[in-house]
Amino acid sequence: MLILVGLPLLAWWVGGRRFWNRLTPGRGPDPWGDLMRSHRLSTSEAMTVQTAVSKGTALDDERLRRAAVDLAEETLGQLQLWPENGTRAQRVMTLLFVVWAVLLVAGTVFALAFGGLSDVPWFGLLPAMVAFVSPIWMRRTTRRAIELNSGPPSVTPVQP
Repeated sequence: MLILVGLPLLAWWVGGRRFWNRLTPGRGPDPWGDLMRSHRLSTSEAMTVQTAVSKGTALDDERLRRAAVDLAEETLGQLQLWPENGTRAQRVMTLLFVVWAVLLVAGTVFALAFGGLSDVPWFGLLPAMVAFVSPIWMRRTTRRAIELNSGPPSVTPVQP
């Protein structure tokens, strides 16, 4: 009976406190929304720009090309190994990842030197390869998108 009556009364009392009025949620950074607003992109145009940057291809429209270059430059800033403007937690996680990778490579070398292929930690090497290769691949395609969309659009001859 106490729970049946007391819990709703406690919830009503806690909900009426002035503490809840002082809480104001803040708006965090929104780089994707800022990019869409600054270049006046529709949703389909934004997806076209995102696809061009992730694949490293050129766009024909000059407005979309400028948006692609801005997005690619922002993406390159986020793909650095050591985060310059990162929080302390991001830097600690990066350091732990580097230490894990060094220990994994050392363990693999040790396993190959003294054991054989059966002692290699394959389930650790596969995620490490993906974690190292994917940012390199993304940086490569992003730089290619910047190069292709920075200059004037290329004219392709029409075949009769």
